[in-house]
Amino acid sequence: MTFRGLKMGDRIGFIAPAGKIKREDIKNSIEIFQKKGFRITLSDHLLGEYRYFSGTIEERLQDIHQFLEDPSIRGLYAVRGGMGSLQLLPDLNYALWKKTKKILIGVSDVTALQWAVWAHANVVSFSGMAAATQLRVNNPYIDMFFNHLLGIKKNITEADLVNEELIVAREGQSKGVLLGGTLSILNTLLGTPYYPVLNKIILYIEDVNEPLYRIERALIQLKLAGIMNCITGVIFGRFQLNNEDIRIWPELSYLFPDKIPIVLNMPYGHIPKSCALPLGISARLSTDPFEISWD
Repeated sequence: MTFRGLKMGDRIGFIAPAGKIKREDIKNSIEIFQKKGFRITLSDHLLGEYRYFSGTIEERLQDIHQFLEDPSIRGLYAVRGGMGSLQLLPDLNYALWKKTKKILIGVSDVTALQWAVWAHANVVSFSGMAAATQLRVNNPYIDMFFNHLLGIKKNITEADLVNEELIVAREGQSKGVLLGGTLSILNTLLGTPYYPVLNKIILYIEDVNEPLYRIERALIQLKLAGIMNCITGVIFGRFQLNNEDIRIWPELSYLFPDKIPIVLNMPYGHIPKSCALPLGISARLSTDPFEISWD
């Protein structure tokens, strides 16, 4: 799967498929998209409130489907996670999404939506850049993010990562479909019709406020489900508990296949200065020098 990229002047539809959000929380992200040359449309229920969601299931689905049907909208930006994306999966119009090929940007709980859309519509997403916490002027990866959206940059090298110290746990090179997101969320899809059929994948994962034993349990579940047999490379984002990084290597190294490249400490996850990564695209991973590249 390749990604053609957006164009300057394209219109992006802001949606809230999960948790509720206030307008002041997305003010910066709207301004940044506009300064980068994009036009913005807010969904009808973006600022709504129903329990701890932005709207009822029907209202959130309506927002997505309206933007998929609107030819002026070129991409959908899920402004926050929280909880609720899973509720939408049974009634999403995957055929329409497959026809329009509109990208989906989001992170955290939106992982469920992104994996389901890739599984049923083969549509590329971008995982990262939460509107309220990450798409802000002090994030050094914003320019790279927009260059990726525009398709004028199709890689991430060590030189792109500002003041970061990547750790190569296992050296090597690999090819596969780049897939990832929040570990606890993608695990919720196991055993459902919305988990994609996997072959060779480069997996990237992160999580927040999950202690080590829960991370280990989630990875054991992936192993028992046979997912580890499909992995050709692994990129660990940031795992944090109480705003502190969790040591996950080498404690959990026994769960991963031997002789595949494994990289730690990628600036990706529930951290303010996080980059975004494509999801559902054919990619290559190299550790010497470090580079992720895609088609």
